[in-house]
Parts: sequence; structure tokens; C-alpha cells
Amino acid sequence: MSSSSVPYFRWLYQQQVIKYFRVAPIAIWVFDFFLTLEGEIRLLTRTKRWGLTHVLYIPTRYFPIIGSICAAYNAVVTTRPEKTCVALYRTAEIILYFGMLSSEGLLLLRTLALWHYQTAARKLLIGTYVLVAIIMFVCAAISSTLKFEGICGETDASVATALATQLSHVTVGMFSSAAFFELVVILYTLLYTLKWRTRTGRYATSALVAALTHGNVLYALSLLVASTVNITFFVLPLSDGWNGLFITFEGILHGVMASRILFELQVALSEGISLQILTNPGSRMEFRSVPLSDFHADGS
Repeated sequence: MSSSSVPYFRWLYQQQVIKYFRVAPIAIWVFDFFLTLEGEIRLLTRTKRWGLTHVLYIPTRYFPIIGSICAAYNAVVTTRPEKTCVALYRTAEIILYFGMLSSEGLLLLRTLALWHYQTAARKLLIGTYVLVAIIMFVCAAISSTLKFEGICGETDASVATALATQLSHVTVGMFSSAAFFELVVILYTLLYTLKWRTRTGRYATSALVAALTHGNVLYALSLLVASTVNITFFVLPLSDGWNGLFITFEGILHGVMASRILFELQVALSEGISLQILTNPGSRMEFRSVPLSDFHADGS
């Protein structure tokens, strides 16, 4: 083997690994979809009218697979037209934004349910979500202005590298915002648990509260780890192509984790919607899918 062929084989190996990492999340989503199909049918058919939870669930569940298919097509099909490649890149970026925003929205609703009596805490949490959503929107808007033709078409290597660097910075901003909100949710959930531990001398034992707290920590912590991994890969001085290796994995993880935890919460709700969580016998919490017309930030 000549020394001149080594870079080519390294590039070939890199492309093959990238293809695996683009296709594997699709297989995970399809496998999980059939495992949880019964829960989805129950969620979507057992209510007379849809609420905000249902509206957020649809993009959380299905947007990641659309974005993953776009990314997989660009990675596997190397002879696609330049316009098709650019369109798929832009679609994947938009899908990633709305999918992450919806899944974080479900996480917001779950955490608001824990703090349903604390108006100040609810407003602070909603304000944090709005701030994160704005930052993510700015990142997505900047990404939409980039010239993906430099990646899809034949162009100078320096131009392609500069474009990839700009795209990396924008993506890091989006993932950093999501990671910040997930960290806030973890802190909120732990604070809630410690608060009731201090006040009652024991942890809340109702199925609903257990589903909310345990699900919140598991969900937010998993997404935080995935966001951190993506940020790390984008920050490290890796060669072109390796930086975005786990993007589709995080998108799929958002949908899979949100769906599964929502289904587990539904099981807890089926055991009794109105459950006592305070020491005062007259204090009860009702957690249900809030109709869009009734949703207000101040919880009134």
C-alpha cells in the first residue's frame, strides 16, 4: 500500500462510520415505535379533546425520525443533486430545532405540574424556557442563512472548512441552550424532592409524584448527557465530519425518552388522577392535559 493511498482509506473509513451513525438512530426509533405503539394509541384516543401535551407530543415523537432520514440520505446517497442535498440539510436543521423545542416543552409541563402551587417558581421556569427557545431560534435562523452549497457541492477546501466551522458554532449554541434548560429542570426537581423531604420527613410516595420526579430526572439527565457529548464533539478540534457524529442520536433520544416517560406518566394517571401530595388533607393536585385555550403562564 502506497503512502498516498492512506489518506483515502482513512476518508473511506470515516464516511462508513458516519453512515452507520446516521442509519442506526433510525433503527432505534423504529424498534421503539413498535414497542410503545400501544401506549401512543392509548394516549391519543382516550381523551375527548387534545390539549397542549398532545400538540407537543406529535413533533417530539415524529420530527426526529424525519430529520434522521434526511441526514441518513445525505450520508448514504453520495450522488444526489446539489439542490436536494441543500434542501435536506435545511430541513434537518429546522426539524432539529422544533423537535428539541417540543421535547423541552414537555419537560417544562412536567416540571410545572410539580410546582403547581408556587407561582414565582413557575414564572421563573417559564421565563427560562422562553429565553432558551429564543436563543435556539436565533441559532436556527443563523443556520438557515449559511450557504450549504459549500458542503454539498464541489468547492475549495478552505471554504468548506470555514462553513463547517460556522455551522459548528451555531449548533453548539443550540445544544448549550438545551443543556442549560435540562440542568435547570434537574435542579428544580431535586429542590422539590428536598423541600418535601424537609417538610414532611419523607419523600412523596404517590404514583403520580413518583412518575413526575423520577421521570424528570431520568429524562433531563439523559438529554443533558447527550447535549454535553454533542457540545464536546463540536468543540474538539476534530477533522471535518466527526463533529456532528451524535446529532441524530440526540434528536432520536429526545423523542424516545419523552414518549416513554409520557406513557409511564399516563399509567400513573390511570391509577387515580387526583392524588394527595401535601400534608394538608385538603390539598390535592390534579395533573391532566391542559386545553390550549386554558393554558396561561401564571397558572391562573
